[in-house]
Amino acid sequence: MPYNAITVKKSSPHIGAEIGGVDLTSPLTNSEVDEIHSALNEFGVVFFRNQDLSPEDQDRFVRYLGEPHVHVGGKSTASKPVDGYPALRKQHFNENSARISGEAWHTDQSCAEIPPKYSVLYQEIIPPDGGGDTMFLSAAKACEELSPGMKDYLKGKVATHNADVAFDASVTKDNKETHLLAEHPVVITHPENGREVLYVNPYFTRYINDIPEDESRYILDFLYHHQQRPNWTMRFNWTDHTVACWDNRAVQHYAIWDYWPNERLGYRMFVGGTERPARK
Repeated sequence: MPYNAITVKKSSPHIGAEIGGVDLTSPLTNSEVDEIHSALNEFGVVFFRNQDLSPEDQDRFVRYLGEPHVHVGGKSTASKPVDGYPALRKQHFNENSARISGEAWHTDQSCAEIPPKYSVLYQEIIPPDGGGDTMFLSAAKACEELSPGMKDYLKGKVATHNADVAFDASVTKDNKETHLLAEHPVVITHPENGREVLYVNPYFTRYINDIPEDESRYILDFLYHHQQRPNWTMRFNWTDHTVACWDNRAVQHYAIWDYWPNERLGYRMFVGGTERPARK
């Protein structure tokens, strides 16, 4: 589509675009919001550089896209809620960090019955020497490139997603918090653009239901390998005060921890989903 209120520069052939001509520290026009939404639908993930956001700015931008989604199982040691903004989480990593958030390919919060629609990550401090990049992949393009036979096999398949590994064991012990366990189709249909998407990821997906355990393991391993092919991935190099917004119904991401003992400081919010992932 033509973009008139913003500028759009593609990041790679199949995923990602940098957005210009917009100031997220100020209220947006209806045209700007509509075109940002269209760019998200087209490219899966969009980036805004040189945006010195306050928590109020980030909260306002998220609300243009929907209602905030509070992190399920919110006792993760890798990120903490910000006072006054329960859906905004501070992600601060340095030489004292034992781990970081998102150091594996994943779709945010697929362990929730209704996962967040979008993620909005603002990076305030970036490590030196180009460290701390984030990888993104198009799970829609990966699905499109499956063989017809594999697409037929996956029809009707459902997988169980569980936060038992991704989050602290104390949070999900015995799955007592039932919202940390969910079942979703292996292939979903994006509700806005109609593209089919591979909706399994090694961070949260545990097994495909109603097939033998070894078959589930082999199929998931194949799908993960297929999704992570470089053909439909991109690597984003952050700069200070950059915002990334991605569609969890279309893409996966991977945070690269190559910057220890340097510092990285960011803030992330989710935009709440409105329906369970489904294949239509």
